[in-house]
Amino acid sequence: MLKIITYPNPILEQVAQDVTFPLDNVTKTLIKNMWATVKELGVGLAAPQVGISKRICLIHLANVEKGKSAKDLLLINPIIIFNSKIEAQMIEGCLSFPDEFWKIWRPANIEIEYQDERGNLKKLRASKWLSRVIQHETDHLEGKIFIKKGGEKIEEKDLQNKDEIID
Repeated sequence: MLKIITYPNPILEQVAQDVTFPLDNVTKTLIKNMWATVKELGVGLAAPQVGISKRICLIHLANVEKGKSAKDLLLINPIIIFNSKIEAQMIEGCLSFPDEFWKIWRPANIEIEYQDERGNLKKLRASKWLSRVIQHETDHLEGKIFIKKGGEKIEEKDLQNKDEIID
């Protein structure tokens, strides 16, 4: 399991570097270790959160789609190409900000382009919860941190359902 970098480490506010293909062994090992880490600790993880400036993020859907067979997502060099004008507010947390929870407004629907582990270009439309997780993780790749999005800080004691928190 990889060590999670916490704020105020400066890598969290730096734009990550593009990944080149074919993937080298170091990058393949990083992805494998990131999977082991996110499956243990949370839902989403971006490479800067483990101290590596690469445009890689992954989402472990099995942690949220309880009882359903959900395919995990590996997003390499992702770019959001569409944001809906309709926004939704949800509570977010982050592995790099232990015990911090914020109500954040984000577009409700998005479309992204990304590359898979072979370098193939893919597109994905996402809404609701998945849209939010993808936006949170891709923000890490852009050096954007959720506590600076202008939301409302929520105290842990005031949380009603921790299962709905994005982290």
